[in-house]
Amino acid sequence: MIRNAERQAHWRTKRDAGIETLRAATNKAELALAQAENDLLRQRVLDLEMALARRESAAKSAQTKAISEIACLKEKNKELQSQLRQMWDWYNNEIANGGGLTFKASSLIAKALHPDAAPSEEVRLEAFKAFSAWKGDRDAARRR
Repeated sequence: MIRNAERQAHWRTKRDAGIETLRAATNKAELALAQAENDLLRQRVLDLEMALARRESAAKSAQTKAISEIACLKEKNKELQSQLRQMWDWYNNEIANGGGLTFKASSLIAKALHPDAAPSEEVRLEAFKAFSAWKGDRDAARRR
């Protein structure tokens, strides 16, 4: 016959073995869950890295396109400035050949004669020089 103390010791041993089995199974399940969560997080990191790489590539492409467009616009601006300079030269040439007053000369004279401003002696001298040059050129154009 088994005594009560032996029965209790046997029961405790059995219970402790069951607890250990349950604890091992729980730990194993928690570890598997942590590993699955870790795998999901790694996949998320990879997805985010790929999205970042795509965005960086798109930004670099947009930047390259913008730089190219700026260069094209700068070149077009240079062409337009050259055309404008040529037009002004042609216009001033035609005005001078026809005996007319150039824009620069008319601006200087208008500045010197404007009633709201008291021109300095330098401004008046420049205006007089422009007028004298125009008068000489005009007379020369008539004689041609």
